[in-house]
Parts: sequence; C-alpha cells; structure tokens
Amino acid sequence: MEAAPDDLEAPTPDTMDISKDLVAASAAPLVLAILAAGDSYGYAIIKRVGELSDGRLRWTDGMLYPVLHRLERLGCVEARWATAESGRRRRYYRITPAGRAHLATQREQWQMVDSTLRGIWRRATRPCDLAGAKLLRPRLPALG
Repeated sequence: MEAAPDDLEAPTPDTMDISKDLVAASAAPLVLAILAAGDSYGYAIIKRVGELSDGRLRWTDGMLYPVLHRLERLGCVEARWATAESGRRRRYYRITPAGRAHLATQREQWQMVDSTLRGIWRRATRPCDLAGAKLLRPRLPALG
C-alpha cells in the first residue's frame, strides 16, 4: 500500500535526492579533486565520493567511467594499467597539469556560484524589520 501524501517525510540532507543535472555538473570537479590527492582507480574513486559526502552521493561505475573517459579525451587525466597487491589488474587514473588547471578554474566557478546562492538565500530568509512587520500584520478587533 502506498503512503498517502500527508504521510511522506520531507527530504533531509541525509535522504535528499540530488538532481541528475547537479550530479553531472559536479562530477568532473569531484573526480579531478580526488585525483589531485593521488592516483586512483574506478572503484576507489566511487568509494571516496561516498566517504567525502558522508554517503549522500552514491555513484555507480556506469556514471563514473563516462566522466573519466571524457576527462581522458580532454587531456585532464591519464590512465595506465597496473597490477594491484591482490594480483588484480586495474586501470589507474592520474591528473595531468591540464587537469590541475581545469580543476582550478572549476573551483573558482563553483565558489562563485556557492557565494552567490548563499547571498541570495541569506537575504531571502532574513526576518523583516519591525516597521515592515507592522505593515503586514492584520488589524484585529479590540477585545472588550
């Protein structure tokens, strides 16, 4: 049986679904930032995204590998095959100097967007001053 609309919980930061557009826009800078800390392979990158987001971002390999391949085509990352300690062959990715430059540009752009949104939201949620509140308050009949 489906829950009635009144029974649905409002999303919290821990359960909120992030739009596909926002996930797509943030994927390249997230991958590049992880690779800036050191070479890594697909599964480890997916795991790191989950750790950094406290489990709020759940990536799949079907989402990650197209991003890695695009970054590789753009010259932002290089890939190499290596054998892990477990004996398994893995494809490791490394950020390039062009990738570091791209990450720096992305960081500046995201910081500007973040700053702008915080400013808008701060003004939108600011309580109105007392004079404004008096204008909006309905007149109630005197009790008496």
